[in-house]
Amino acid sequence: MPIPGNLMTTAMAVMPHTDVDRAIDAALTLDIPFWPQLPHLSYYEDMYVQAAEHFPGIVLDLDLFFSTLDRPRGIHLCGNPDWDFLLGLDMDILSLDIYTNADIFGASTRSVKLFLDKGGIMVWGIVPTGMETFETENQDLLAFRLKTVWKALDKKGIPLEQILAQSLISPATCCLVNKDREKTVEKAFQLTRFMSETLREAYKLT
Repeated sequence: MPIPGNLMTTAMAVMPHTDVDRAIDAALTLDIPFWPQLPHLSYYEDMYVQAAEHFPGIVLDLDLFFSTLDRPRGIHLCGNPDWDFLLGLDMDILSLDIYTNADIFGASTRSVKLFLDKGGIMVWGIVPTGMETFETENQDLLAFRLKTVWKALDKKGIPLEQILAQSLISPATCCLVNKDREKTVEKAFQLTRFMSETLREAYKLT
């Protein structure tokens, strides 16, 4: 089954919730739901604890690791890695915080094109989840930022039609540190859905 695009919604699994049912309900509001990971509920839900199960002496070969997984294979990163290296890996989905990293990510147009040309899906994390930042943004401003990135890529040789067909929309990060715990994150999920609906209508996507 092919991975959908067309600006549908999804999010990363890590959530600030301690109520399992509420976390699952939030995950199910998106077009592509996920299994919530709840580190505030249990120490063993933390991704670092899970990834470091056999520490010390961990050695991870990014390609060897992927070869052990059935497809689709994906990565989410909130930070700013070596994008050219990352986009060259044998993966199907790249989820990134474009809200923070738009300028730097835009320098890797050639690698983005190669990734998309081999069928990769970009997950554009555009809606901030931090309390202070979220309150300063709105749907129109965020949509403008995202369209600006897409227009820049289009001018550099990646057709907008291809970008839209191979793109998903998501919150920018998971955010476990908000004082209001899950409330702002859930608002970000809601805004992500609204943005998707508005953009899909504007670009006449089904």
